[in-house]
Amino acid sequence: MTIPSMARSTMVPVQDILDRDGGPAIPPVLREEAPRSLGTGDIGVERYTSREFLELEYEKLWSRVWQWAATEDEIPEVGDHTVYEIGDRNVIVVRSEPDRIQAFYNSCQHRGRLLADAPGSTNAFVCPFHAWTYGLDGSLKSLPCEWDFPQVQADRKRFGLREVRCERYGGFVFVNFDDDAAPLLESLDVVPEHFKHFPLDHRFAIANVRKIVPINWKACMEAFLESYHVIATHIQALDFTGDANTQYDIWDTSSRLITVTGVPSPHLPEGSTEADVFAVAAAAFAPPGAEIPPLPEGVTARSVLAAMTRQMLTAQLGLDLSKTSDTEVIDSIEYFVFPNWLPWAGVAQGLQYRFRPNGMDPDSCIFDVKLMLPYNPEGPRPPSAPLRELKYEESFTAVPELGLFGEIFDQDFGNMAALQKGMKTHGKAGLTFSDYQEARIRHFHQVLDKWLEL
Repeated sequence: MTIPSMARSTMVPVQDILDRDGGPAIPPVLREEAPRSLGTGDIGVERYTSREFLELEYEKLWSRVWQWAATEDEIPEVGDHTVYEIGDRNVIVVRSEPDRIQAFYNSCQHRGRLLADAPGSTNAFVCPFHAWTYGLDGSLKSLPCEWDFPQVQADRKRFGLREVRCERYGGFVFVNFDDDAAPLLESLDVVPEHFKHFPLDHRFAIANVRKIVPINWKACMEAFLESYHVIATHIQALDFTGDANTQYDIWDTSSRLITVTGVPSPHLPEGSTEADVFAVAAAAFAPPGAEIPPLPEGVTARSVLAAMTRQMLTAQLGLDLSKTSDTEVIDSIEYFVFPNWLPWAGVAQGLQYRFRPNGMDPDSCIFDVKLMLPYNPEGPRPPSAPLRELKYEESFTAVPELGLFGEIFDQDFGNMAALQKGMKTHGKAGLTFSDYQEARIRHFHQVLDKWLEL
């Protein structure tokens, strides 16, 4: 492919594209622009490859930051629980009462054995080693031969499970190992205000996937913070994706990208008609074998794609999307919340990403993705998909509920192992990032440096 020379000033801005949409009103938060120039210096490779740097992250970041540990739909009933692990910290997240969720260190107060090895449901946590038994509220209920533990008899409360700070937002459960940390909402930056327009509470997971990947967690996450890679990694999307047009916004500890659908990439030669764009885009979004109608005269590819998507989601989910703007229906609107949560604000593209280290290995990470669609809050909540763990060599297309994202993820992760190996190649001391399109990555590292006191 020959890439034409261009300057950003020659591209149509996202906001100009939204101006042309017509249709339902666009939420004001999607009209905000917050660009930032954060310099052009390289970022050292050692932070992606060094065991010492990972240890520093565990000491100063993961021990003190709010982190997504579970979603409420994973533990809908009293006694339902799941397990969250980050480094050598292992936590039980449990619904202890109908509207109360608590988190506890996953460690028996006798000799430390894990109490829960996997998600499940129970009315008490019983240690498999010596049968010490704890209530859902973490209190010590019973133990064999209690007469032989005078220290327990003297202060039973001291031997309950150690609680971890736990707060909720938008159906997501966060934990923090720092008892002195500021409340969760203070760490979410603009997200609570912006997501008033895109409520996360009324969503359910149609896909829930995890994969361990041979790349550092930061390098893996950074592939999802920019659209610059589309030109080489997702070539099939160039005919209908405004990749280089993407708007990047940066606030305090959060950021956003908006990539529009239904317009050709600026990298392609001029000459594509609206009908050309529509034909390729509709074929990509439609179910296999579906007949693609021709684009009617006098309308844009974006408007018809949005109308088709509304119709499909209305039939699938029973929702009234007549007042939902085109950009919310078809565009990629991805936020980032430090350190590792990437919530999407769109309707059909309701992805939720999480990236975290895999134990003490700087060369691998745990990638979690949920595809969460809205449901009618006046009706019952549909059941959420159980966790599907994929082996590294397994294709994301093995999870059909991911739809077209399966192929896209395969393309993304086709880069990962080679990226981690390449960063270690002798002579590569620093990574180079662009000024605008990769500014969210620079921003992440600047916030990270503050936490690590670098």
